[in-house]
Amino acid sequence: MGGYFANTGRLVRLILRRERVMSAIWIILLVLFSASLAPGLGGMIEDEARLAIIEMVESPAMIAMMGPVYGIDDYTAGAMYSNMMLLWVIIAVAVMNILLVVRHTRGDEERGRTEVVRSLPTGRIANLQATMITAFFVNIVLALFTGLGIAMFQIESMDLAGSMLFGTALGVSGLFFAAVTAMFSQLASSSRGAAGLSFVALFVIYLMRAYGDISSEAVSLASPMGLIQRAQIYVENYWWPVLVLLLETLVVVAVAYVLNGIRDIDQGFIPSRPGRKNASPFLRSSFGLAFRLSRNILLAWIIAIFLLGASYGSVLGDIESFASQSEFYSMMIVMNPDYSTSQMFMSMVIFIMALISVIAVLTAAMKIRGEEKDGCAEHVLSRAVSRVRYMSGYGILAFATSVLAQLATASGIYLAAQVVLPDADLSFAYLLKANLVFLPAMWVMIGIAIFLIGILPKATPVVWGYFGYSFFAAFIGRVPDLLPSWVFKTTPFGYIPQLPVDSINYWTLAVLTVIAVVLTIAGFVCYRKRDMVSM
Repeated sequence: MGGYFANTGRLVRLILRRERVMSAIWIILLVLFSASLAPGLGGMIEDEARLAIIEMVESPAMIAMMGPVYGIDDYTAGAMYSNMMLLWVIIAVAVMNILLVVRHTRGDEERGRTEVVRSLPTGRIANLQATMITAFFVNIVLALFTGLGIAMFQIESMDLAGSMLFGTALGVSGLFFAAVTAMFSQLASSSRGAAGLSFVALFVIYLMRAYGDISSEAVSLASPMGLIQRAQIYVENYWWPVLVLLLETLVVVAVAYVLNGIRDIDQGFIPSRPGRKNASPFLRSSFGLAFRLSRNILLAWIIAIFLLGASYGSVLGDIESFASQSEFYSMMIVMNPDYSTSQMFMSMVIFIMALISVIAVLTAAMKIRGEEKDGCAEHVLSRAVSRVRYMSGYGILAFATSVLAQLATASGIYLAAQVVLPDADLSFAYLLKANLVFLPAMWVMIGIAIFLIGILPKATPVVWGYFGYSFFAAFIGRVPDLLPSWVFKTTPFGYIPQLPVDSINYWTLAVLTVIAVVLTIAGFVCYRKRDMVSM
């Protein structure tokens, strides 16, 4: 067994050296994001907005989005913070770990680095072992600094014990997704496949938790996200979910080690299908190539968005009884007597779904940057293919994905609503209109991505940071008196009307569309003139 792990220590030092910048940036951003919001929620708990928040987070849509609410009888700042923040930070930590493990397993194999390392006196599983040790170290540091950072503000209901449990929950969740990615890195035959399967697993786990939190406790507990939320941080501070998730992580790691020990280098247990002898006419176009490279992950996203929309639509049968028992929603209905309860509920759901759909849209837009970093774009551009034509394929795909995502949302909600509440005044035309109105804001996000790809390719991760800020500002901005109104207006979603309450200002939508077009054209012009950047 010692031969399998020979020189693991040296590989750990090598990977830590390579990760010293990227992982440090991730940790700093996550710690700052987690800790900086604690005093804001702590000061807000005495506001009159507290009642509105309680009513909002108890709605079926918000439970599906953020998880069950604990400590509602004494909804302290800590309980509110844990309920609103834990799940979203876990998702960010999961993304960090997925990228880290793929980078040092399948990514290094594709670049020939693993072959060079294996030619030296290193063990067969040493590289995977070193990657997992590095992930363990990164998540431990994240957990420690997050817990101490939150506790540093000395908020009354957010003590050191609860803060350290919050940090530990993040760290253990990150380790679990690192283990899942390590397993998929053995199953898939490419880094793209490993990352794709890992992100699909992340979404399925989230979807299981969302469905389980509404309909089935057993399904929610089967999801690692649902399990870790049962820690009831800042309320009961249970540690058993952390221990159970840690045991699950060890099992997945053991499976990954076994698979790695019997797998040939550069191979996967899920083999790549042999390609066609001759490319089809569709594949010979720039759009056809972009679609072929992105179709699996985008198809998975469209299906997931449809299913998520259907899951929201399926709770319409209970929304009337919930609204009648909720003072907050009853007040909303009284203030807007012209609209039904189902329309008011769907207004919030469509808003949430539009934000989630932006992830799929940006994934399509940023694909060209990934091809450039992998050195694949050079092979295409060395042929009789102009840069504008090459980039246009990915641009068209991104804009088409935005439309398809909104169609999938409207279709999922409508079909589910027809089953559970056929008398609901939610026609497909109305749902489609309420979804499509978000397109200009999504196009602005595409324009920003294309502009950065064209002028500052190394700064393209900024668009994900801006999306995270937009998501946070849009979500928190819905709570009365929590954030200044101008914060929401610094995002394109701050100018989108939410039907049926708001009326459509077509001039505003036109301005957003023009901004998106200008950014896109500028990105194309800059991309045509700049050098290829592989890193």
